[in-house]
Amino acid sequence: MATTDVKARFATGGTATGAAVIAAEQDPADGANLTLEAAAATFAQGDDGSCTVQRITLTSGSGDDNSGVTYTVTGTDHNGATITEDITGPAGGATVTSTKFYNTVTQITGNGAATTDISAGVTSVGMHAVFFSGRTRVRGMHGVISSADNFLFKTTSSTGTTIMTIAADSGDLDPYIPDDGVLFTDGCFLPMDQGDITGLTVYLDA
Repeated sequence: MATTDVKARFATGGTATGAAVIAAEQDPADGANLTLEAAAATFAQGDDGSCTVQRITLTSGSGDDNSGVTYTVTGTDHNGATITEDITGPAGGATVTSTKFYNTVTQITGNGAATTDISAGVTSVGMHAVFFSGRTRVRGMHGVISSADNFLFKTTSSTGTTIMTIAADSGDLDPYIPDDGVLFTDGCFLPMDQGDITGLTVYLDA
């Protein structure tokens, strides 16, 4: 009889939106790295092994135009794999947001015209957990919920088709999952509001 390996993935509540969570406002030289805050390695709580991911932001100081600078961001994704992205800097007082979602950030380098005051932060808009990227079955879960909500487990992406809805009050979460599990044909994703989840472990087919 064939056996299936079951994998445990952990999600956490992430970090609230903040313009300088990852790097305080600073004036780096052309080609230099921004000095990162300690939170760059933990804003999506990567130190807990979390698969939660969030987008990052770059904000220019008032009157400081960084639109001629390309910022290369390096970090990790939900699996801890290295990802990188080039982001065009914002005009004075403006904010730009990354396309990719990060679990941690390891380096931000500005290349182009001499940079002026810039900070790096995080946004909770669109934050989600990536429990698995391919075909899988959710076999069970256990967690602690901070704020009552309907949690929509989706396939394809964090904005894809809802496959399973779990209504949860604050407190412990240990829902019934059918014996054969719930099939997700193209990944299992959970969009969430920041702070809704203290911690959630999902058990699924590897």
